[in-house]
Amino acid sequence: MKRGLIVGLVLVAALAIAIVSCSRARDTDVAIATTASENGTTSSTMVSLTTTTAMRETTVAPLTQEPMTIKYATRFKEDDTGGKVIRRFIDYVKEATGGVVAFEVFFGGVLAGDSEELGLVGSGSVDMTSLALSGYADRLPLANFPMWAAPDAQAALDYAHHLVFDEPRTSLLIQAEAGVDNIFVLGFTSGGGNVFVSRRAFTGLADLSGKRFGASGFVPALEALGCDIVKTNSARMHDALAEGVFEAVRAGFKGSIDLKLYDVAKHFVWDGVYGVGSSIVINLDTWARLAPETRAVFYEAAERAADYSLELDSGYVSGQLEMLADAGVTVGSLGTEDTDKWYRLLFEYGAQGCMSRAQNLGIVEDMVAVLTEAARFMGLDWSPPAPTTTTVAPGSGTTGSP
Repeated sequence: MKRGLIVGLVLVAALAIAIVSCSRARDTDVAIATTASENGTTSSTMVSLTTTTAMRETTVAPLTQEPMTIKYATRFKEDDTGGKVIRRFIDYVKEATGGVVAFEVFFGGVLAGDSEELGLVGSGSVDMTSLALSGYADRLPLANFPMWAAPDAQAALDYAHHLVFDEPRTSLLIQAEAGVDNIFVLGFTSGGGNVFVSRRAFTGLADLSGKRFGASGFVPALEALGCDIVKTNSARMHDALAEGVFEAVRAGFKGSIDLKLYDVAKHFVWDGVYGVGSSIVINLDTWARLAPETRAVFYEAAERAADYSLELDSGYVSGQLEMLADAGVTVGSLGTEDTDKWYRLLFEYGAQGCMSRAQNLGIVEDMVAVLTEAARFMGLDWSPPAPTTTTVAPGSGTTGSP
């Protein structure tokens, strides 16, 4: 049955107004000042901003917001990177609203696991969560566009920001789809970078041709490089590398450290592709209860959370690079030409999965619109494939790092 993306006219209008009047463009001062003026508030700007996160100051503006407490549930622990980012979001909102908006936070997945968060926030059992969109590819297919970009982490956030907030058609499609599950997407955090990890030294993609390569995803893209694929999963990567079952893998940088791949493979190469991390989402009914100037505060809080996630990622990488050097690991990067080639392969692979899912769900036209704009923004030539009968198994990912 075709998945229904047609929501009520009131919902669509509300989403359109929210996107236009509270635009999350980088020129945040202008957007907020316009909103304040249109709604007759006495404040010319909600917050004082500069382009440098560390230099920003919070100004508590007059609010028409009634006091409320937001319930925020997350799988992240409070001292995890994700937990720290949530704290930054919350602290900004509390300060900017003068405590009018308070929070009750449930860390560590005490209310819901990864696969339950969407239902929890959509039902209104909680007001907000940090959602791993890749876990809901069949529920939120348009929001599961290929969730990575090159050549750095900021580019990945800018890419997601453009599709979900800035570009009129794709933002309305994606937010309307989210509205079916009674949520509104506020922002994204950094997903970090990815590395090739090899037992033997290599400098470019050509060196991977003919290698036995352990992979749990992105197999067609790796096969296009001439890799001899050995199916595996993250739990087996360390031991299989140590035993010589395969010579190389690709993993998220943080994942490679957590798995201690550096113990058995001494050559790391950044692939130049960075993921989009968790999305900050809010229950649509809760969003409707926020005054316009409070919504502007939430948007700015999401921007600051994104910036903070980049800062945390950068600090983490710096510390781990020192550790890798001490462990005798060489760390390099793909050249620009190889990065472009690899990113194109990943995008094409991801887009194929998106289109197959769209055919199954009956949303081909909408998916083509999202992917076409995604490719245009990233400077890629892409056109939709001819319809096929290929299916994507529910829950299979085309958006994250293996």
